[in-house]
Amino acid sequence: MDARPPNEGRPQRLQRWLDRVARRYEDTDSVYSVPSWGLSLLLHALLLLILALLIRAGQGTSTSKDIQGAIAIPAIGDLSSLVEAEQAGDPFTKEQSPDPPSIGLEPIEPLAQFAAQPMIPTLERFAPELAGPRGNEKGGVKILTDLSGGGALRGGPQFPSLSADVSAPFSGRQGLDRAQLVRREGGTVHSEKAVEEGLAWIVRHQAADGSWSLNFQDHCQADPCPPQRAMESDTAATGLALLPLLGAGYIHNVKCRHQDTVRRGLEWLVQHQQPSGDLFTGPPGIAYMYSHAIGAMTLCEAYGLSRDSNLKEPARRALAFIIDSQNTQTGGWRYAPGQAGDTSVFGWQIFALRSGHLAGLTIPRTTLKGCSDWLNSAATDSKKILYAYQPGQDVSPVMTAEALLARQLLGWPRNHPSLVKGAGRIAAHLESNKDRNIYYWYYATQLLHNMKNKDWEKWNPEVREGLIRAQVKDQTCANGSWDPFSPAQDRWGVTAGRLFQTSLSILTLEVYYRYLPLYRTADTEGLEANATAPEAKKAQPVRQP
Repeated sequence: MDARPPNEGRPQRLQRWLDRVARRYEDTDSVYSVPSWGLSLLLHALLLLILALLIRAGQGTSTSKDIQGAIAIPAIGDLSSLVEAEQAGDPFTKEQSPDPPSIGLEPIEPLAQFAAQPMIPTLERFAPELAGPRGNEKGGVKILTDLSGGGALRGGPQFPSLSADVSAPFSGRQGLDRAQLVRREGGTVHSEKAVEEGLAWIVRHQAADGSWSLNFQDHCQADPCPPQRAMESDTAATGLALLPLLGAGYIHNVKCRHQDTVRRGLEWLVQHQQPSGDLFTGPPGIAYMYSHAIGAMTLCEAYGLSRDSNLKEPARRALAFIIDSQNTQTGGWRYAPGQAGDTSVFGWQIFALRSGHLAGLTIPRTTLKGCSDWLNSAATDSKKILYAYQPGQDVSPVMTAEALLARQLLGWPRNHPSLVKGAGRIAAHLESNKDRNIYYWYYATQLLHNMKNKDWEKWNPEVREGLIRAQVKDQTCANGSWDPFSPAQDRWGVTAGRLFQTSLSILTLEVYYRYLPLYRTADTEGLEANATAPEAKKAQPVRQP
C-alpha cells in the first residue's frame, strides 16, 4: 500500500495515480504504445476535464438546468425554424416585412404539440404516448377501415384514382410541410400552440358515442365549462369538432395523437347518414342545411386526407344530397332542400363541394353554373364587387367576404378587378370595425390570405394575435377554448356556442396550411375550370344515375 500524505486531497491522489500509469506505459514495448510526452499530455487533459466536472458538480442543482439549456433544440422553441426561409415569392421573409413570421421565444415555452408526429421521425420522442385505434379484439368496437355497411356503402359509380395533383391542397397539414407553411404564410409558434390547446379542449368534450354536441357541458371531464344554451345539432357539432382536427393533419388511419378521437367521430357521421346522403340528425329548422354541409365537408376532407376507400361512398352521397338540394331556378341553398337560397347557407354548400373536388370527386358543371348564377343575383352592384344576404337586400360585409371567397374557388383570378376592389373593401371594413365576429373573420381571413397583398400583411397579425389573446388560459375545463361572451360578445358565437366559437377560431389560425395557397397549386384554376375541362366532361358526375 502506498504511503500518502495525511492531508492529500482527491485531486492530488488522482495526479499521483496518473503519473504511475504514465511511467508504466513508458516501459511497455507494444505497437499500441505512444510517446511518453503524448501520453502525459493526454492524461493531463483528462485530469483537467475531470476537475472541471467536479467543480461544476459542486455548484448545486443549477447544473441540470444549464445542461438542458445548452442542448435545447431550436426547432421546438421556434416551429418556423424547422425549415429555411424562402426568399423567392415569399413576402414574409423579407427584412422590411412589418410582421416577420419567425420569432424566437425566450425562455422556451412548453413544447408545442405538433400534429401527425410520425411524419417527423426526429421529433417523435417528444410526443406523448400515441393512441392507436381500438380493434375488434378489444370489446368488438368497429374501426372505420373495417366498416362494410352493406351494399349501400359499396355501390355507386367508380371514380378515377386520386392523383398527387388533385390531393396536393391537403398536403400542407402535416410534418415539415406544415412547419414550412407556418413560417412562409405568416403563422408563429404562438399560433400553433393555440391551435393544439384548442384541439385538446375539443377532444376532451367528445361524447362516448363519438359525437359532439353544441351543448357539451355533460361531456366536460372536469368542473363543467360555464353554462350556456346553444342551438341543437349534433351533426354540426361533430363536423365542427372534426374539421380543425383534420385541418391540423390528424387522420384516423395513421397512428397519431388524436387518431382514435377522429375515427370515432367519423364513424358516428357515417352511421347516422341517411340513404339519401342526408347527414342531419335533428328536426328541420334553420340548422338543417348548415349542418349537412359541415358534415359533408368533414367526410370529403377525411377521405381526401386518408384515402380510406370506405369513406368515398359516404362522401359522394353527402355531396349528391347537396347537389339535389340546390334550387334549380336561383342556384342557391337555404335552410331546407330546394329553398331559394341565402348567401350564408350557400357558402357552406360550395365549400363542401370544393372539399369534394379536392378529394377527387367530380362536381357537375350545371351545379357550379347555378353557384355562379346565385352569386350574380346576390351582387348589389353591376360590377359584382359587393354582396347581400339575399338578392335585393342591402350590402353585407360578412356576405361580401363569403361571396368573394366563393368567387375565388370558382376560378376568379387574383387580379380580377372586382375581386381586388371587393377584397380591398373588406380589408378597410375589418380595419375600422372592431366588433368581435368570428364568422366574419373566418371568411375574410381566407379571402385576404388568398390575395397575399398589403391588406393581408396588415390583417394577418391583427387577427392572429387577437385570437391568441382571446383564448381561455386557466386551469379550468374551459382551458384552450374561446368564450363567445368574453373578452367581448361575439356576433354569432352567442347563438351557436363555445364549440362553434372554438372551432372557427382554430380553423382561422390554421389558414396558413389547411389548404395550400389557392393561386399556387393544382387548385389554381378553380372548380368551374375543372368542370369544363375535357376530361371532366367525360367523368361520371357525383349524383346517382
